[in-house]
Amino acid sequence: MAEETQEEIIVIEEDDATDEELVEESEKKPISQEKKKLILFIATGLLITVLIGVVIFLLLDRDTDTVEESLEEVKEKLNSNTPINIEPSQLEKMIAKANYLYSNGNKDDALRLYEKIAIYSEAISQYNLGVAQLKELQYENALGSFKNAIENGENRCVSALNAAVCALHLNDSNSFNYYIELAYAYLPYESSSPLYSYYYALINYYKGNYLEALVALKNPSSEEYEASSSYLSSKIYALFDDNYNAIESLEKNYKPDDSLSLGLMYANIGDLTLAKKYLLRSIQVGEPSLQKQLALALVYIKSALYDDAAKLIKELNDKYPDTINKPYPIHVFLRKELFDATAAQEHFRNSVVKSRSIMYQKIFYFSPYKVFNAQQTISYIRKGNANIYIDDISGAKEYLSKSAKTSSVNYGIARAIQKSLSFELRNANKILLDLYNKHPKDSILLYNLALTYAQMNDMVNANKYFLKSYYLDANNYLSGIFAILSSQLIGKDAEKLTSIIKENLIVEKQSEYLDLYKTLINLSENNFIGTIKWLEKNYDNRPLYLALNVIIASQVNRDEDAKKYASKLSYQLPSDILPHLMYIETHFKKQNKAAYAIDSISYLNRQNFSYNDLYYGPYITRYMYTQMALITGRLYPLIEQLKKRLEVTTTSNVQDIMYTLALASIYNKNFEESFTLYNQLIDDYKIRDELTFFLASIAATGAAHHANAIALLELAKQKNRNNKEVRFALALLYIEAKNYNGASIQLNYIGNSGFVSEYFNFNIDVDKLLFEKENGENSFYK
Repeated sequence: MAEETQEEIIVIEEDDATDEELVEESEKKPISQEKKKLILFIATGLLITVLIGVVIFLLLDRDTDTVEESLEEVKEKLNSNTPINIEPSQLEKMIAKANYLYSNGNKDDALRLYEKIAIYSEAISQYNLGVAQLKELQYENALGSFKNAIENGENRCVSALNAAVCALHLNDSNSFNYYIELAYAYLPYESSSPLYSYYYALINYYKGNYLEALVALKNPSSEEYEASSSYLSSKIYALFDDNYNAIESLEKNYKPDDSLSLGLMYANIGDLTLAKKYLLRSIQVGEPSLQKQLALALVYIKSALYDDAAKLIKELNDKYPDTINKPYPIHVFLRKELFDATAAQEHFRNSVVKSRSIMYQKIFYFSPYKVFNAQQTISYIRKGNANIYIDDISGAKEYLSKSAKTSSVNYGIARAIQKSLSFELRNANKILLDLYNKHPKDSILLYNLALTYAQMNDMVNANKYFLKSYYLDANNYLSGIFAILSSQLIGKDAEKLTSIIKENLIVEKQSEYLDLYKTLINLSENNFIGTIKWLEKNYDNRPLYLALNVIIASQVNRDEDAKKYASKLSYQLPSDILPHLMYIETHFKKQNKAAYAIDSISYLNRQNFSYNDLYYGPYITRYMYTQMALITGRLYPLIEQLKKRLEVTTTSNVQDIMYTLALASIYNKNFEESFTLYNQLIDDYKIRDELTFFLASIAATGAAHHANAIALLELAKQKNRNNKEVRFALALLYIEAKNYNGASIQLNYIGNSGFVSEYFNFNIDVDKLLFEKENGENSFYK
């Protein structure tokens, strides 16, 4: 009977396997051959498949009455301690009854019956006893039973496979390897079996020959165990990062128990909607384990559902304080779009130049400074009329140098404007700040001070002084409107201020400046339809007006108008870098990536820049020119240019060149150099604004100084508690550092706002999992 019986193969799951890393497909690394063998047990995202054979002695064609009639006979034999000669037909009945008892939940009686059968037919019963013991997780006993079955020459290949499974559960690697090799040695004896391909696949899978196993699974010698074959195929595809085929294989014979694996793999390919669906289902159909819930929390973070992630992480940290960091240690890194020229160009053209931050910084760049009193300064500012704006830059430089000291405030403002127009922005800011400490209630002075901060991209201080300026003089609408713009950039509510200014503008007489104010308000409310009226005006070609025209025309897809105004702006300010970058934005907008880069380089090479705006001027010039260098492959020459300039500079403005060099070094992946430069700027030159702290944290993260990055981000957060980039980076770094309470606080503050970081990302640290597994440091997976 034993020789004619074909073994049933049952796939079970091992609970101590971890899950596949939650990373975007474009960011995964190839898995080495050595690591694959380990990831087989710790990081594939699919639970371990093991082989259990059960002899088909259930005799399904027998009716239940016949089996039931033999119950008394079986009980008598169970209670008897005296060996009795049993006919083969009776032995079959006993085996059938043992299987019947086991399948109906009478596991103790079944095991005892198997043991009794061992007295009469050891070769057959040892194998079946091993199967039952393995199902009951009695691994040591099962291993002994399979060993005896092998020695008795029955089902050697399958018995060896099952023995290897027991050794695997017992963490006995030597025995595991021995029995797998033994199964391989006995495999030829199964060549006529319909299950030969399945045996072949399992043995090669455990030996680490994954491609051979996959070939066998794709070319089965039998239709048996289709579900198990699909499951194993899915595991192998996952090992080779072929998640699409892994998903397809697993979904062929989907079971609710597969939900966790499918959720993780969908997260791996970036389909977060299906990832959430399956992870939620895995929690519903089984125990809501730490593994499942933490995976869901990380998917929530990837999905920008930060409030949901915060709540779940806090619950898990309270419930599993000692093990929450075990299943998914994460690794925080900088987004690759920051450094790859092709990806950076796409991001720059499609997102950066259209962003609110860049749009507002352009407005601040071209916005006019103000002087204390137009009548007092008319003698040294050559203007066509006696207004208070200075935007005739070339003329202003000449005449401001001849300014007369009509008052200490006016003289100081004139000096600061002169510095600013010469792109000595930090010096201008210092003059105005010193002047403010002596005259803190001068609205015009405060406006100019705020404008220097805005051009330096220190929006926290810009907002502070714009507000003060407006509160001192409610007729100073530009201060109020710029307070609104800067409020939006720092995440501060400006709805009430907007309402007040709009109400006040209603009673103002029609004028050029009223149109300007209304246009800027519409811009702040994303009402670009309302801004079209501005394009229909025929005001003078002032830099601010032309810049507004470029911005509005680009937003409403009037590309030819945008080109026209950008050409006028670059012609009017030929030595400034920013107008020419705006020219490139508008004129090369529809070109493909290669042509865009080539034409941009060619165009910039034809210009005659002084580069003072790059070395010392507004932040937007430094940032956008650095971005242009990145996407055109000119970062290295830019860095060399900055270093040479730094060597020959003896002025007090050396810190500004260092600042630009530090920024360029980030994008060139010179993280350690950038980190050192930012530390000098912070410690030696006392430049301690929010932006500097944040950029330094980026450099620190790239240089793998994550503890320093956390400290810098905390300093940035003190400057502006509403900065979502800072909060997000802190949350990730806190999770990495196992500070889950700190992470939940940061995520909760961001909320389900849809925010997506431009700089920071994370994945599961598989290398750390492997190291901990090899060194026995991760008790979660022992």
